[in-house]
Amino acid sequence: MELVKWQYCNPYVDRSREPNRLFIFGPHSVTVHQEPDHEIDLTQNTGYLVWDGAYLLSTFIFDHVDLRNKSCIELGAGSALVSIAAWLKKPLRMVATDMADYQGFARKNIAENHADVEVCELLWGDARGRQNNRELGQFDVILGSEILYLSSQHSNILTTLDTLMHQRSVAYFLYKDRGLGEGKFMEKAHERGFSIKEMPRALILPEFRSQPYHLLSITKIK
Repeated sequence: MELVKWQYCNPYVDRSREPNRLFIFGPHSVTVHQEPDHEIDLTQNTGYLVWDGAYLLSTFIFDHVDLRNKSCIELGAGSALVSIAAWLKKPLRMVATDMADYQGFARKNIAENHADVEVCELLWGDARGRQNNRELGQFDVILGSEILYLSSQHSNILTTLDTLMHQRSVAYFLYKDRGLGEGKFMEKAHERGFSIKEMPRALILPEFRSQPYHLLSITKIK
């Protein structure tokens, strides 16, 4: 019997809300548990599903970013798919962060895939978050997928980046423009002393290039 090649976008099956999802990165298989029974929308419980943007950032990292001898942290990890995919690239240290509500969920997926990924709470921008940032230290690579849809959090995210990044750090953010003010993040980033560039659309998977996904590279100027 002929084997059917795995593909993320299957026109015959919608797997977006299945309890368990399979992802393929090169020779690696990653299984991620989801909790679709929660009431999930952009205002609540977003971390219990794998959003397309998380898969897109994961494939970009796996295919194009060298993490050897580098420390790496993910913001808003949710299910931890991005962190697991990044861990496959053998960084010196991989940390998945999110609110306390998602930590057990992330740990379950990390353990399922036998990944060596730390999990910790990180609150963006407030006093507690800044204290936690200092405990974590600084990182060479910072990752974030689908975390810009709440424009009210943009300043907090930038405060967090400022603490986590050193002068040679780079952050890779991927987001979908839903018309919720996501683009204002770039304006605020420039004002706060960051250089932010949109990366070529060729780095986004072909089946998603017609959709308003954007891949950003962020560095510190001052």
